[in-house]
Amino acid sequence: MGNKRVTRLVVIAMMAAISYVLLLFGFPILPGFSFLKIDFANVPILLTMLIYGPGAGAITTAVAGLLDIVTKDSSMVGIIGIVANFLATMCFALPIYYALKKHMDQGIKQQARYLVQGIVFGTVLMAIFMSLVNLFILLPIYFKLVSFQVSVSTLNMVLYGVLPFNLIKGVIVGIATGIIYARMIPWLQSRFQTVKHS
Repeated sequence: MGNKRVTRLVVIAMMAAISYVLLLFGFPILPGFSFLKIDFANVPILLTMLIYGPGAGAITTAVAGLLDIVTKDSSMVGIIGIVANFLATMCFALPIYYALKKHMDQGIKQQARYLVQGIVFGTVLMAIFMSLVNLFILLPIYFKLVSFQVSVSTLNMVLYGVLPFNLIKGVIVGIATGIIYARMIPWLQSRFQTVKHS
């Protein structure tokens, strides 16, 4: 039991480190919204979820975020960005986890169907939830902290920035997740069965 717990902690720490590194390679895709960057940090977080459950995925996300705050930006603006990233990650990854967890022992075609369903639902949930959170909470706080006037309303920033960004991010990260997941299905199945029966 002790060795399994140590292994779990090591895997979470390793996945958090990988997720943090992937955060460093984020890139903007929408003109005028350079602060919205796509990265692939969700992939190792999702793998952690599939092996050890949602709690481990949340911890992995939080640790990667803390590393980002400590090494890059510990200001309130940086913290808001990490909070937003945490919420978006949970919205995206949890539907995929719950879509797959009961079908991990099935064939590739069946898993692919549930994976696509999870990605679609996670993308839509992330886009809607993050639009509302940014509209009513995060962007108003952000504008007060940076103390500058913007030429567009918060609603327009959400409609033309946050909403399309999260939809595009869900598609791109979803494709990357599908490619990696397809290659790791045998290993994930064995790990899932080991954790399930431990």
